[in-house]
Amino acid sequence: MACPVCGELFYAKLDVDSPAYDMRLDLKPVGEISEPWRLPECPRCGFVVYKAPLSRAETAACRAVVYSPEYKKALGRSSYYRAGLLYARLGKPPFPTANNFLKASWQEEADPARLREDQELALRYFSAALAAAGERDGDWEKAELLKGELLRRLGRFGEAADHFSGLLAMPEFKGNFLGDIAAYQLKLCARRDASPRSLQDVRDSKKPALRRAWIAVRRALENVKEKITGR
Repeated sequence: MACPVCGELFYAKLDVDSPAYDMRLDLKPVGEISEPWRLPECPRCGFVVYKAPLSRAETAACRAVVYSPEYKKALGRSSYYRAGLLYARLGKPPFPTANNFLKASWQEEADPARLREDQELALRYFSAALAAAGERDGDWEKAELLKGELLRRLGRFGEAADHFSGLLAMPEFKGNFLGDIAAYQLKLCARRDASPRSLQDVRDSKKPALRRAWIAVRRALENVKEKITGR
């Protein structure tokens, strides 16, 4: 493809649909693909092609961002971090901007400092999306849960617990799986647990105590086997 910003011709590897067996509470897929879908990246100027085609006005705006000192400084960062910078500087809505920084946190979670920065940025923009929300739709529910998840992952357990307690008082989170997630998150906050957790963990938490104990033992044995065999 041709880069809209600098005109460089390049090949880009892209992903095809693949089943995800589960999902973490921060929406990271768990399965054959455990990363966000790849975005085309220009090898010359570093522009992340977040959509195609771009209008003339969009191209000019993107060119100004890509050649800015801030973007050049971020060329060593993940593709979704740079996409988040583009969205922020182009004035895109806060919800998709937050989603870019959330996906950047999946890409950069091996680096604690970058992970924290990505999570802080995602939290800022999800909070902005909630402040600007005109109606309580699916994006609103997702943003509410992700705000609490990010607070917990950042170790802000008191704020996270207050947030999830507030959600459980709302009709949208009563008697459904969204409420189960909020209730499970409260348990994690009480234990001061900032580790990544999955939707399957939420389902398992609803099972009888003996069944939960057996699941914990089985997972421990599987972890030991993985360390021994490397698979």
